Amino acid sequence: MSTNEQALILIVDDDAIIRQVVSRLLAESYRVEVATDGEAGLARARELRPDGMIVDIQMPKMGGFELCEALHADFELNEIPVMLMSAAENKDELLKAYDVGGDGYITKPIDPKALRAKVAHMLETQRERKALQEQISYATSTAFTAMSSMSETGLVMESIKQFNLCETTRDLGEQIMLALGQFELEGAVALAGNDETVTLNRKGPATDVERSVLQHVASMGRIQQFSRRLALNFPNIKLMVSNMPLDDEDRCGRLRDHLAILTEAAETRLEALKVKASLLSVQRKVAIVNTIQSLTGALLEIDNQQREGKANRTMIFNETMLRLEESLSAFGLSDRQEQNLLNIVREAWERVAATYGDEADLQDKLSRIVRDLQQAASS
Repeated sequence: MSTNEQALILIVDDDAIIRQVVSRLLAESYRVEVATDGEAGLARARELRPDGMIVDIQMPKMGGFELCEALHADFELNEIPVMLMSAAENKDELLKAYDVGGDGYITKPIDPKALRAKVAHMLETQRERKALQEQISYATSTAFTAMSSMSETGLVMESIKQFNLCETTRDLGEQIMLALGQFELEGAVALAGNDETVTLNRKGPATDVERSVLQHVASMGRIQQFSRRLALNFPNIKLMVSNMPLDDEDRCGRLRDHLAILTEAAETRLEALKVKASLLSVQRKVAIVNTIQSLTGALLEIDNQQREGKANRTMIFNETMLRLEESLSAFGLSDRQEQNLLNIVREAWERVAATYGDEADLQDKLSRIVRDLQQAASS
């Protein structure tokens, strides 16, 4: 895909006003082309190979859902992301958009800010998909080769083993998608970690439609199946599978059991990762508190020693002056001579004491630091 400034967006809508409004809103950031109905949109898509499409659901000749299905059925066009437009959001249309492979969903009247954000996100998601697709395809191919001789139970056990090697929420989500691929299933997953919620499909980041469907899964029971879709709802993991094999009832039942086991195992691993992260956070806090306490003790000891030293110096000087006054009487000096000599000593002491002024300021700062550290350690 080209950069946002060069990306080509094809708008397909039978309403000329909507085409004009959407074109004007996107013209500053993208090259824009239009088509007046679904059939014309399909022809223009084959001609232009746009980076993304915005398609109205309700159109004559060929509606948005039919156009989306036609694009996905065409090998050369099935990677084009499609955002579907509707007059009003409802659950049935949202699920239908998910079924036909829509990558985004927006309602009329068009909110300019929402439109620009959704288009940018759709294109960015497509770029990330393409970057990850080669890596995921290689990993999937390697996994299929290594596990081709394993039974379904073996695949489950191997997937659980890989779950337990994951160290991040995203790694775990990618392993869940890899497990789906090993069972030839498509779908999306949402994992709620301590600091982030990761939503993925087998190609990379989940689309807006997939994220909306996963939010609906959160309000369902533990395991729900409707038509080819299977939803598994655990406290921290929501899994939606879109292509359960209804033509093979036995295999469909086994897969339902396998996926429940895998999702529960992934839930257990995610809980362990969250507990581990919490313990590490507590350990870091304990280490910080211990360091503060040690530093506080050392600074407090230095503070006390310096204050005691100052008091001792004053006491020694006073004692020395007293002894000097007593000793001078033995030298036969006049009162004036004794006073001059004592004044010399006092002036020298005052000059020395003056040099301790900066030390007193430093002492006060040290005392404030000690109080702050004591408060931090106790909070």
